[in-house]
Amino acid sequence: MQFLTLYTPAAPPGPPDAEHMARMGKLMKEMLEAGVLVATGGIKSRNTGMKVTRRNGAVSIEEGPVAGSSLMPAAGFALLHAGSRAELVSHIERFLELAGDGVSEIIEVMDGPPPKT
Repeated sequence: MQFLTLYTPAAPPGPPDAEHMARMGKLMKEMLEAGVLVATGGIKSRNTGMKVTRRNGAVSIEEGPVAGSSLMPAAGFALLHAGSRAELVSHIERFLELAGDGVSEIIEVMDGPPPKT
């Protein structure tokens, strides 16, 4: 199973120090080598947001902070692979130990195209 996780820190993050980055890099390397981490990255400012909507054939675009979006405060994302939700939680707990107080929102995503029948 694959999961998209979005991490939002409890307080606005400042620039991370070298020690924190080294510890986080080590964790990411371990998770990558174990086949848990598929992709990861930081999320830029809310001001870089965009929402594209199609309604009745018409397309509208909102730029900048998108009103009502719970995703925009997120600081980073990861696409993780886990055999179960319990396994996923153990990986998220390890990440939060390093990242600090905050929230990881998680949604299951498809592993790939459906099998051919």
